[in-house]
Amino acid sequence: MIELNPTMLVQLVNFLILLAVLNLILYRPIRGVIKRRSEKLAADMNEVEKFNEQAGKKLENYEQSLQEARKEAGEVRGQYRSEGSEQEKEIVDQAKREATEELEEARKQLREQRDSAQQKLLREVDQYAENVAQKVMS
Repeated sequence: MIELNPTMLVQLVNFLILLAVLNLILYRPIRGVIKRRSEKLAADMNEVEKFNEQAGKKLENYEQSLQEARKEAGEVRGQYRSEGSEQEKEIVDQAKREATEELEEARKQLREQRDSAQQKLLREVDQYAENVAQKVMS
């Protein structure tokens, strides 16, 4: 059976003091680091979402301008049909090449921006993970 004596009370007080000290020295700073890391990660994710949104809008704008360019090419083709099929073929081929080059350039830029954003985020995640690991280990 458990006996209640003064040493048990002293041990209980020691335990509570130890718990309070550990909370101040160890647990609170770790929780703060984790909270800041989570906030930074959320901010970075928001930034990535905004970037993806902007990239989608740019792609939509590009597709719209591509449709307009195709429409204009069709009108030009209709106007010059009477002048001869050879001249019409040259104009359409040139419009297609320009549209393809613009599309490729836009895709290349989007890929580069996406890759750079991913690399940046990957570097920052590793740094934060290393900082947390160092703080936990020390």
